[in-house]
Amino acid sequence: MNEPVWTRELTWLVSVGAVAALLLFVVDARVMDFILSNRNQLTRWLAQASQAGKSEWYLVPALLVYLVTATADWRNSGYRVRARLVSWFGQAAFLFGSIAITGIAVNLVKIVIGRARPSMFGELGAYHFDPFVVSKYFSSFPSGHSTTLGTVAAVLMIWFPRQWLPIGLVCLMLSAFRVPAAAHYPSDVVAGFLFGFVLTVVMARFLAARRVGFRPRPGKMLPAATGMRQKRLPAA
Repeated sequence: MNEPVWTRELTWLVSVGAVAALLLFVVDARVMDFILSNRNQLTRWLAQASQAGKSEWYLVPALLVYLVTATADWRNSGYRVRARLVSWFGQAAFLFGSIAITGIAVNLVKIVIGRARPSMFGELGAYHFDPFVVSKYFSSFPSGHSTTLGTVAAVLMIWFPRQWLPIGLVCLMLSAFRVPAAAHYPSDVVAGFLFGFVLTVVMARFLAARRVGFRPRPGKMLPAATGMRQKRLPAA
């Protein structure tokens, strides 16, 4: 029996994440007022660290690995080497594709919602929306950097299931730095991270159901990457 693309665990994850984003939405104004009133060297450092969510940090290496493996001479390689090249080729393509797809998708959502960024907080407050306005000043929700980090977290958790918890915590923490950077509100961050993570898991499960690059793990939310060494673990 094939594993379904959507699972009960994903439903719970989306539900809990939506509640968390809603609760944070209520305090967005207070949090940003505090942040803007207490700018210092620490917040500037956190703003720099939050740049880990820029998509090019992952798109460029993924593209390079894809091109190198695509143009490598596989004919004189042994079976194990060819199998490893195939795995790297497929996983690099998936990383690139998932970041690109979630990035495009989140930008479309931003346009539809049109939430004013924290840079407009003094003028418009935390709850101003101009739907379908294509402007960087009205693209706060969800956070694009957080979406990228949610995507990266999902991919890394599939690749390294033993480290799923620290991977998730580190990526979520880096996403949260968008708040002291005064680039996004807390609800933007949670929504963006959840958006990227869930969409990436769904894409991986879709491919796993077809045995393309991934294979299902019965009873587990995260599939396994084909060709990567993974021990039997109680991972997510």
